[in-house]
Amino acid sequence: MHELIILGGGPAGISASIYAQRKKMDFLLITKDVGGQVIKAGEIENYLGYAMVDGVMLVQKMMEQMDRLGIEPVLDQVIEIKRLQEGFLLKTLSGKEYASKRLLFCTGAEHRRLEVPGEREYTGRGVSYCYTCDAPFFKDVDVLVVGGGNSGFEAVDQLTNYARKIYLAELGDHFRADEVLKEKVLSDPKVVPLLRHRVLEIKGDGKNVRSVLLEDLQKGRVYEVEVEGVFVEVGLKPNSELAKSLGVFTTQRGEIIIDCNNRTSEHGIYAAGDCTNIFAKQIITAAGEGAKALLSVYHDLTYGVHSWI
Repeated sequence: MHELIILGGGPAGISASIYAQRKKMDFLLITKDVGGQVIKAGEIENYLGYAMVDGVMLVQKMMEQMDRLGIEPVLDQVIEIKRLQEGFLLKTLSGKEYASKRLLFCTGAEHRRLEVPGEREYTGRGVSYCYTCDAPFFKDVDVLVVGGGNSGFEAVDQLTNYARKIYLAELGDHFRADEVLKEKVLSDPKVVPLLRHRVLEIKGDGKNVRSVLLEDLQKGRVYEVEVEGVFVEVGLKPNSELAKSLGVFTTQRGEIIIDCNNRTSEHGIYAAGDCTNIFAKQIITAAGEGAKALLSVYHDLTYGVHSWI
């Protein structure tokens, strides 16, 4: 039986594995891929130590550090977890089984997609799920932001520093963002609010996004808008199904609830990164949370502590 199994190989899981190796723990890192959402990111300008780095290069650097420490991820997918008297039994897609005293969920989250034609084809070529990363690349062009909640309005707020015009499309009949944020964003002359609008298709020239087909539900008409960027901000879907199967408390959005030491409501189970209810879903915060979670696991294994706060 291992001391710890880390589930997920994004920044949180990689960071946790590096700290676990340095603590000389008996652990496994099980993940279906290495890098998580980072591997899909474009240019990254807000990761400490890098003025500019793309997602592939950043993941490569993380993997090089793991390799230097002798960390070998198990490339597999955990599909079922059962409780044992003194830990947990994990079954994977390949049919293997692993036992562990502690679990650390670093399973991340997936951006909810529009599921319209052209979305997948132009992801990374005009379609973005990270305004913090990509807003500067849309200087002096027209863009569309989809989503009328806080994340959508925050995207628009940042894009006003770069884009020429920003269309803001919301499927509902009102915007759901905080009032202060709405007042700030909707008063900007660059912003074109579009309530009761649905994206039907994202069009391009084979290389980059060139336009979007919209449906005005109130007027019952379909029309095309020329844009070079589409920012999808319709929420995140935490990968928390396995944790929930063990009785771990989650928010209404499915985020794993953790205390300040990354402990969950269930003894022996910890979580870090985008699958949790932390405020900021960023690469650097996920990496920091992974390190903090591992130190918490190590402390509890050493001193026999695990309290839910």
